[in-house]
Amino acid sequence: MSFQLNNAQQMAINDSLLSLTEREIKHLMSSWAETFSKKIFPFIAEDRFSILYSDNPASRPNNPVNVYFGLLILRDIFNQSDEEALNSLMFDIRYQHALHTTSFQEQPISKNSLTNFRAAAYRYNQEHGIDLIQEEIESQAKTFSKLLKIDGKTVRMDSLMISSSCRKLSRLEIIYSTVSRLIKVIDKNTTLAEYFKPYLDESHYNDTIYRSRDKDLNTKIKKVLKDGVRLYSIYRKDKEIRKTKEFKLLARMLKEQKGKSSKHISPDSLQNPTDPDATYRKKGKKKHIGYTANIIEKFDDKNRMIEGYDLQKNTYSDQKFAKDTISKLDKGTTALADGAYYSEDIDKKARAKGIKMVPTNLVGGGKNSNGDKFEIDEKEHLVRGCPFGHKPITSKFKEGSYRAHFDKKHCKYCPLRKDCPVIEQKKSYLLKVSEKTLHRCQLITKMGTFEYQELARKRAGIEGIPSVLRRKYKIDHLPVRGLIRGKVYLGFKISAINCKRLIKGLMNSPIPELSTLLYNHLFSLFSFQRTYRVKFAA
Repeated sequence: MSFQLNNAQQMAINDSLLSLTEREIKHLMSSWAETFSKKIFPFIAEDRFSILYSDNPASRPNNPVNVYFGLLILRDIFNQSDEEALNSLMFDIRYQHALHTTSFQEQPISKNSLTNFRAAAYRYNQEHGIDLIQEEIESQAKTFSKLLKIDGKTVRMDSLMISSSCRKLSRLEIIYSTVSRLIKVIDKNTTLAEYFKPYLDESHYNDTIYRSRDKDLNTKIKKVLKDGVRLYSIYRKDKEIRKTKEFKLLARMLKEQKGKSSKHISPDSLQNPTDPDATYRKKGKKKHIGYTANIIEKFDDKNRMIEGYDLQKNTYSDQKFAKDTISKLDKGTTALADGAYYSEDIDKKARAKGIKMVPTNLVGGGKNSNGDKFEIDEKEHLVRGCPFGHKPITSKFKEGSYRAHFDKKHCKYCPLRKDCPVIEQKKSYLLKVSEKTLHRCQLITKMGTFEYQELARKRAGIEGIPSVLRRKYKIDHLPVRGLIRGKVYLGFKISAINCKRLIKGLMNSPIPELSTLLYNHLFSLFSFQRTYRVKFAA
């Protein structure tokens, strides 16, 4: 199938809009469909997806990519299934107007079109490591920000755990299901050794998993692991079996489970063979199996737009997300983030790129040792004086720490002694503060200022997005499994949120963003039709 741009967007003589009454066209033009048609659909970059199609011009041309992409956005805006979205396109004039298909004799989407389009994007991502869906959605978001005239260079970040739809398994179930799945594949494709045939019987699963006492558990784990090793040894030389997903999962499971106690199993280990990408993480008091998402939102006093997102295994830390985000942000950007995103190294990388990191809190608390109250020259790495103005006897910088000795006669009766971090020694008082602790103290002091608190308070606005994704968009109940597939579904839910924000932002005027030329043209056609019908009736 060759790629072809969608050029059939002009009004035809048999356009379905021409069958509407004046009242119907007025309501259509003041609905969400008009804004989607004029401000969202035209910005879908079809040519971005040309790589998914054949470069042979002699092959059959593709159906319009922008219609596929636009319908996938509308699907999530209205919380529909693929079939419901397809039915809406066929029978709802608003969908057809939004996607510029009112002149099509038949809507250019079939039952499996959306599934096949997503599958093509999955495969390309797996083969090339490029997420075309994410590129398009983030590109759209930047365009939407310009349309809404979102001022400034301030962004805020937040992360959320996303549950996998796979069932939580015990260690014995993970091992058993991995072994039994490969046995079933072998039985269908080649000769299965007689020893493994009991695994094909459903009662064998119940006998192994459920009909066992706790004291028999370790014995059964060792037994099934031993069967897995034996299975691997017998069939590893079979080229066809080695290529199967089930054999690769068995090899991974044996590497992660063999010879280890339950306490030493890595969180990155296989949690369920039906979702190999899902990982385990305990956050706070909750245990999660699945993924973690990161959201980057640009905002001002009037509008906001999600300009970046990512999905990773849930063992991916917020600090790793922060490093990824810094590489994407423009110079001069202020990034508001939770304390889990912040570290001394991350702040250095941000400052090197001209980005200001503003953590709203600090991991480990915000206790200030008052080391920043001393006069310290960080360029020369010298302590110049104490908070009361006394100069040190000696000052050195060694192994990342400042060390300064102060005269006892100055420190012993100093009115600031109670809150001073110096330590009494035989001949003097010693100040010892690491460069990292000094910067933390400086930050804690800054965080106490009114200006900082006013800025940090704005980060709270992004915390509603995880709730919306869970309640409205059912992000914890995706119909797919796997990191790549999950990220595509997350992307369209992010796009749905952005599009709704854009439509709301542009629909404040009585007839929002209405093309006056098209509006007048349609009404002139209606007037012509009424006149023609009257003459014909006479």
